[in-house]
This record gives sequence, structure tokens and C-alpha cells, in this order.
Amino acid sequence: MRGATRRPTTIAAVRAAVIRTGPALAIVLAVLTAAAPAPAAPAAPARGDVEARLLKGARGPSTTEQADIARDAPRVLIQIAGDRAAAVALRGRAMNALAYARTAEVHDFLENFVIRYMPSTDRDDRQLLRRAAVSLGWQAGGRAVEVLALLLDHADADVRSDAALALGLTRARAAEKPLRSRLEHESDAAVRAQIESQLRALPPAAAGAKP
Repeated sequence: MRGATRRPTTIAAVRAAVIRTGPALAIVLAVLTAAAPAPAAPAAPARGDVEARLLKGARGPSTTEQADIARDAPRVLIQIAGDRAAAVALRGRAMNALAYARTAEVHDFLENFVIRYMPSTDRDDRQLLRRAAVSLGWQAGGRAVEVLALLLDHADADVRSDAALALGLTRARAAEKPLRSRLEHESDAAVRAQIESQLRALPPAAAGAKP
């Protein structure tokens, strides 16, 4: 009909035509499908948006919210946690959220952070060191046990206690040896209690395994 508006051809329409007319239009369908643009990946949240989510409330985001942030913006969390110019409270919350960002990049960051900040005597550095240790223990895998075991000899009892907690969180049988070794000469009652608690939390040794 003259003057009628012509509807644009869609892939669905072409597919229907193929069914009616046979393989003649199959090549056209294949070309159209291949040329169709892939859906764009969602843009990573801006750092300001992530910081606002981390600073939510007096106690910070909930566990579920931390996991959401870690899924959406793991690299932004790394930037914040490693930024010495940022407020310690903000960095600490970013470090907590990194426990739920299970990427190789995040895991390497946590391991290297623990190693780098272990010798520091600065109070803020120690606070961040403890949070990094717990997040690393929660992630487990990699060199987590090896790196966390180094903290059991730290001069600060609070660091040693969190190192024991982190080793227990790994649920790795390899964590038993450093924990028992530290227990033999640990003098702080609170640290000893933490070590004993985490030893009980480890899975039992497999039958026939060497002690």
C-alpha cells in the first residue's frame, strides 16, 4: 500500500523468514547475528560512590553490603585501602570489604600488604595490618597460611591474636603446625585462648595423614 510506513527488519523477523523460505536467508541471519553489538559491561562505580557506601552508618556497611561493594568495585577498594592519604577508618572499612572480593589481584594485594606493613610500629598501620590479616584468612588459599604464620611472632599481642583468628578462618590443615608451635611459648592469656579456639575450628586430619 502506498504511503504505508515500512517497519524495520529485525533479526527475529529474518529468523521467521528463514523458516518460511528455507536456507536462502540463513547467511543473512548469520551476518546480522555476528554483527549485533555485545551488551556493554557495566561501568565500575566511581571512587566517591564507593567511599560513600563504605562510610554508611556509624558501624559501616553490613556484611551483605560489603560483599556487594566487593563484587562491584574490587579495584576501587584496593585503591582506598592502599591510600595512605585517606582516613584510617575509611581504609579499614575498605580492607574489611576486600575479604569478599575473591580475585587474584585482591588476594595478592592482601598478602603483600601484610608482608609490607608487618615491621611497622605505627598504630594506624597495625590496625590496618590486623584487618588485612583477617580478610586474607577469610579468603584463604594461595600463600595465606605462610604469610599469616609470620604474624604469630609479632611483638603486638593484638596482632598475634588476629593472626591466629585469620589462620583459623582459612580452615586449612596447614594452619595447625604454626598455631601449635606458637602455643608452646605464647605468654599472653588472650592470645593463647584464641589459638586454642582456632585449633578446635580446624577440620580434623584425614585418616592416615601424617601428624
